[in-house]
Amino acid sequence: MKRTFIVILLICVCVPIIAQNKNAIPYDNDVDSNQKSTISLAIPTQMFFKNNEYTRKIAYGYTLGGFRTIPQVEYKLNSSLSISVGINLLRYWGANKYGNYNFVNVPYYSDTNSQSQFHWKSYLRIAWQVNNRLKFVAGNIETQHYHYLPIPLYNRELSYTSDGEEGLQLLYNGKYWTNDAWVNWQNFNFYNDIDRESFELGISGYVNTSQKSKIVGLLNYAFIWHHNGGELDTISTLDLDHWSNGRIGGELKINDIFNKNLDLAFAFDYLFAKDMKNSTWAFKSGYAYFPTIKLNGNNWQTTLGYYDSKKMMTFYGTNFFSNLAQRQSNVVYPHNQMLYASIDYCLNMNGSSNKFLSNYYMTLVGEFFYKLDTENSIEKESNTLSFGLGVVLTAKPKFKLYKFKNLN
Repeated sequence: MKRTFIVILLICVCVPIIAQNKNAIPYDNDVDSNQKSTISLAIPTQMFFKNNEYTRKIAYGYTLGGFRTIPQVEYKLNSSLSISVGINLLRYWGANKYGNYNFVNVPYYSDTNSQSQFHWKSYLRIAWQVNNRLKFVAGNIETQHYHYLPIPLYNRELSYTSDGEEGLQLLYNGKYWTNDAWVNWQNFNFYNDIDRESFELGISGYVNTSQKSKIVGLLNYAFIWHHNGGELDTISTLDLDHWSNGRIGGELKINDIFNKNLDLAFAFDYLFAKDMKNSTWAFKSGYAYFPTIKLNGNNWQTTLGYYDSKKMMTFYGTNFFSNLAQRQSNVVYPHNQMLYASIDYCLNMNGSSNKFLSNYYMTLVGEFFYKLDTENSIEKESNTLSFGLGVVLTAKPKFKLYKFKNLN
């Protein structure tokens, strides 16, 4: 297992370095010579309210109301290296006790070993912008781009229900290739531990033709490998678990189709899931097809898709994209067919015409799931519409505290 892990990690690290392109565009605005040798205070905050009215047995409905804030002090050593230290605070409206463990989705209730008033975890990130294309992150890795994964493999709601991911990450953003390679370490393994070591290794991204063209073609890919096991625990190595999710797909995007700020895209994804070790999943392997049409404006975006799966399970997607029911564990959907639609509308709160140039904005979100299949493993169900509607307020203030004098 060690050799396999090392080989895959080396591929994830070395391939982006070999493929550097002098004409590549910067990944983000971290390369800023005016910010070097400074200490800043950043307080990224999300206030959210989302009501999920889910029907049938496939998924639980729930309402999320609360906020997450991550106050942090950032030391910008130079134009490429920064260290951020802070605390990740989560508060659900009406909740006073939180389980003292890592939240990876909507958490389970716990009245022992709990935290009061807030759920909190320490926050530490070291980011090294190697050049204007390549970025290395250690500690709390970046997930604001959702690892470039499609909706069935990554629920956008995780940005305010999970505690994020910790480990190592390598990001590459070139003119014709964008890639995210990461290790998410979920459970540390102590000597003679009764719990197993747990981590995920992922690689995801896309290859594209020139983004400046009227018509852009993209090849999308992803592979996530999940490992449960270890060498210091007391569990037999026969109980190791290896699971995987993946994606391969294509997309045709038409820029400025009717006006300058309107883009249309047609995409098709083949998704898969596989139990690679001990058959501890409900299914040994599964797959899904997910064709979509996307229409994006200057401050809004919408997606309409058809989902068709057999024996599919996902790590981070909502349970609507699984063939195993969430409300009743013995219910299986032999053929999961569904119409999916989503719409996001962004209102900037400080006058900027572009969401990504604004530090204060409100997003109205909507998701709709219409199940077409009517049979599961034990009974028939009616065709019903499930939906989630919400609003998210985002603030990303940043204040310069001190700037060191240039000693050169």
